[in-house]
Formats: sequence, structure tokens, C-alpha cells
Amino acid sequence: MAHGRTVDHIDLIAARMEQARFERGIPVAELARRVGVDRKRLGRILNGERAMRADEFVRLCEELKLGLERFDPIRNAASRVIG
Repeated sequence: MAHGRTVDHIDLIAARMEQARFERGIPVAELARRVGVDRKRLGRILNGERAMRADEFVRLCEELKLGLERFDPIRNAASRVIG
């Protein structure tokens, strides 16, 4: 979780990505290689300690097979209301 902040969108996005990585059994080092970022940087991103750039976000979504719509707060809020 990011220091000095409450849980925010960065932390939630990071948590979803880390969960997907874990569920798929992809080691951080392997995911970092696929995405083209340093392993330590990716670890910080997945721990919510560092924000990611837009290109990193898109590449992570692609590698983790996560649709970008999964991170749309309006769509997610509507689906909870509609049920």
C-alpha cells in the first residue's frame, strides 16, 4: 500500500493485478521480463508502492489477460448496483 494514503485506485489496481499474477502462477521476474520492466520496479507496482505508466498498465493487462474494462470504476459501480 502506498505510504501516507488511504487505499485508493492505485492500490486497488495493483491488488487486482497481483491477484491475477498469483492465480496464473506467473513469477514476478517472468512477468517483468514479458512486460519489459525491471523486476524490482514491477514488485513495487504490484505492491502499490509505485504508480505505473499507461504503457505499463496496458502491457500488464495484456500479459495477465485482464480486460481494460475490469478497471472502469463507473462500469464496476453500475454492475454492483444492478447486481
